[in-house]
Formats: sequence, structure tokens, C-alpha cells
Amino acid sequence: MTTVQAIILGVVQGLTEFLPVSSSGHLALAQRVMGIRPSVTFALGVHAGTALAVLALYGRDVRRMIVGFFRGITRRDGSARLALCLVVTSIPAAVVGFAASDAVEAAFSSPLSVGIGLLLSGIVLWAVDAHRASRRAVTERTITYRQALGVGIAQAIAVFPGISRSGMTISGALGLGFDRAFAAAYSFIASLPVILGAVVLWPISNPDALAALDPKPLIVAMVASFASGIAAMLVLRSIVQRGNLRGFSYYLWAVGLAAILWETKGLWLAK
Repeated sequence: MTTVQAIILGVVQGLTEFLPVSSSGHLALAQRVMGIRPSVTFALGVHAGTALAVLALYGRDVRRMIVGFFRGITRRDGSARLALCLVVTSIPAAVVGFAASDAVEAAFSSPLSVGIGLLLSGIVLWAVDAHRASRRAVTERTITYRQALGVGIAQAIAVFPGISRSGMTISGALGLGFDRAFAAAYSFIASLPVILGAVVLWPISNPDALAALDPKPLIVAMVASFASGIAAMLVLRSIVQRGNLRGFSYYLWAVGLAAILWETKGLWLAK
């Protein structure tokens, strides 16, 4: 992998991690187009870059939740509830990711699977676009564990490449009545436990994959994903508040159909 390819892949990851278009799907397709064998290890590395982007924009909120978590345990004043909700949201994705790790890894090498996931993501965004939060919209002060679990189930579906994590979590949150600004922020912060957990556990369970990875292009890609991830979060936060997600559906359907046709016609450059 060249430095230019690493930068391109990092930018692809950063932009698509938070825009509701599936970063894993785009990353897998981009690597296939470049003739690079799709790698889960590389994908997790650039996901770490976007996790740092979340900390850069929402670090104060994350720190407040961590402090509130430990304070809530000792004082039992309810301040740990939001942090516990994020834990509940993270559990389904962890379970599915562990139980279906082989299927997820295989899907990264299948443009057909990615294409189908993109089509499904477009349908979900189309369906939720007309949703408007009720007057008593869910906020960080009123979120329940059941609602957190609902968002977690939506996030778990997005373990498979092609299905947008941000698209599923934001759609799930809006469907559950979340305030639009809170839905975007909760989606961004909810990515941290999933990404960081995968980054830590994958090398432990797959030490050979990590040993075979060239660190230089990965570091370059991580920097690119960090910078582009910040830009994507700022853009999506504004889009969600305006309620204009349907435009992404058209894009997802176009890319998904192209991926399926390209695979079925045998036109991929690298097999």
C-alpha cells in the first residue's frame, strides 16, 4: 500500500464513519478498486482515527460521563445513568461482533454483501427521514435503559460492512423519539466503546494479522481519518438537525447497485 492510497483510504473512512453511508462498506470497496486485499485489521486501525476525532469534539462530554459514572456509584444520585445507557447500547454490538466474527470478516471481501448492506441502509434512512421528534423528545436527562438498548440493537446490525453504523444508530434514536441534536451526539459517542473494544480485542484474538501489517501506511491513514472524521461530524450534526437524511438514500442505492452489478459481472480488478 502506498502513502497516497493510505491517505485516500483514511479520508474515505473519516468521511463515511459519521455520514450515514457505511464506512466499512466504502473502505472494503475502495480497497478492492485499488487492488488491495480488504483487511479487517487495517479497517480497525483507521476506525481508531475516527474514535480520536470523537474525543476531540466530544471529549468534555465523555469526561463528564466518566466522572458522573463513578460519582453515581458512590453517591447513587443518578449521575451514572447516561454512562450506563452507553454501556447498554454497546452490549448488542459486542455480542454480535464476537458471535459472528467469521461472517463479518468474510463479508469484508464480498462486494455483493457490501452492496446489499448499502441498499438496506438506504431503505432505513428513507423510512426515518419523515420522522419528527415529539414535543417531549428524549434527551440525555430522560433517556431510559430500554431506549438505549433499542439504539444498541440498531448498532449491532451495523457490524456487517455496508450497513451504516451512524445511519442505523441515528435512525434508531429518531425512531425512539430522541431529540435530533441528542440523537447525533449519542450516535457519535456510542461509537467509542464499539470501536475501542474492537481495536483492543481483534489483535489479541488475531495476533498474526497484526504482525503482518505495515505500520507506516496505517499511521498515515489514521491521521487522514482523524481530520476527515471531524469534518464529517460537523456536517452530519447540521444535517440531522435540519432533518434531511433522505438524500443519502439515493447515494447508498446507487453505490449498492453498482457494487452488486460489478461483482456479479466479474469486473473487480482484484479477486
